[in-house]
Amino acid sequence: MFRKLRYCFIFILLLVLVLRDVKKAWGQERNIFGIHVLETSDLGKAKELINSNGGDWGYVTIVIREDDLDKTKWQKFMDECRKLHLIPIVRIATYMETGWWAKPTMENLNKWHEFLNSLTWPVKQQIVVIFNEPNQAKEWGGEVNPRQYALVLERLISLLKDSNNNFFVLNGGLDQAADGRNGTMDEGVFLNEMQKAVPDIFNKLDGWVSHSYPNHGFVGLPENTGRRSIKGYEWELEIVKGLGGTKDLPVFITETGWPHQEGKQNDSRFYENTKVAQLIEKAFTIWGLDDRIKSVTPFVLNYPVEPFDHFSWLKEDGGSWPIFAAVESLTKNKNEPEQVEKYEIVKINLPDLLPTNYTVKAKAMIKNTGQWIMGERKNLEFRIQNLESENALMVEQPKFDQEQLIEPGKTMELNFSVQTGTQSAEHKLAINGKDYTIYVYKPFDLKNSKMSLWRQLINRLKLWWLEFREK
Repeated sequence: MFRKLRYCFIFILLLVLVLRDVKKAWGQERNIFGIHVLETSDLGKAKELINSNGGDWGYVTIVIREDDLDKTKWQKFMDECRKLHLIPIVRIATYMETGWWAKPTMENLNKWHEFLNSLTWPVKQQIVVIFNEPNQAKEWGGEVNPRQYALVLERLISLLKDSNNNFFVLNGGLDQAADGRNGTMDEGVFLNEMQKAVPDIFNKLDGWVSHSYPNHGFVGLPENTGRRSIKGYEWELEIVKGLGGTKDLPVFITETGWPHQEGKQNDSRFYENTKVAQLIEKAFTIWGLDDRIKSVTPFVLNYPVEPFDHFSWLKEDGGSWPIFAAVESLTKNKNEPEQVEKYEIVKINLPDLLPTNYTVKAKAMIKNTGQWIMGERKNLEFRIQNLESENALMVEQPKFDQEQLIEPGKTMELNFSVQTGTQSAEHKLAINGKDYTIYVYKPFDLKNSKMSLWRQLINRLKLWWLEFREK
């Protein structure tokens, strides 16, 4: 009997462990949902989509161009991401020339780490994608040059990491369908040439960007595997490993998805919109089984005009295609990204001389110098400690109003009170690690060598004036 119970217990334990692993595999411990946006004004709609149905802190991929380094605009974008709980994936780009994107120059690379590091990001992991599909000539100044791209990538990794180690640097996604014709280079050849130019380039990356589209023709099925499929990242990682890559790179699928027939003009080469909704639902189920995948941001949320009208999830009239509702309704989970949680005490209004048996109302002005919205996740721990055990002051801890949250760069005033005892003494308080000294004296004590009667009177007048101002 005992042996049967023991075997039963072992079976139940194994079942629990297996179910735990299955839960993890199905993405229950992370939120991989995201979307590719082209305009900062689309963040509200993006939040509806990817933070719905239990989700939180989903991902948005967006492009910042070299000719659009407006700090006010992009800080507002970062602030909005923070409020809406969206993790930004920033892909840097140059600018459009006639027929193609301009090729970046080594001389202009410094501007990227200077600009991106000047922004207060919403989360500690600051994800940056280095340009886009460089195995297409139209994305690299009219030519394909893997050696040049590898050198630019290496340089930007170094510049970004040296300026701020919180930068999380990813490669530019490559065109898996490129076949070496029409101004393209086969991705396998391109990666091989990159490795020849910078032998350890893939080990310098923090993660891997993949454009895992269901190609050719965007009519592949979710079940397809290998190159030109929604699991094309597996084929890419195998190549990287064969070229000396030793890291287990997390995967960020920043472009994927199926275009729909419907657009400015119907295109029968693609699936109709309800079929596309079914396909993307199944695809997210498949991606959720692979814990290497950190995010999937299909292309594109809102571009209902040519040339991306068939890829757009939103219509020109503001409505949405069935694909939007399908993904919005999927069960999601919460990410809990790490944020820099720090603040500084700007000013403490606390008298350093107080009479016995006296209560003073004090103020602390604090400034949020981190990335967090103070008070959003937890109560603010603003601690005042007595450093003496005897004759200690009675200190009321500051109360933080949960409805009055403090955003980065903003200040807030906290109120607290200090009550003195019955004896003259010097007291020390520690307020968030900084020491403050308060001397308590008995009024009209002529024997007090530290506090003359005149000084006591002057101090009392100051306290009365403070009380009057408070009223």
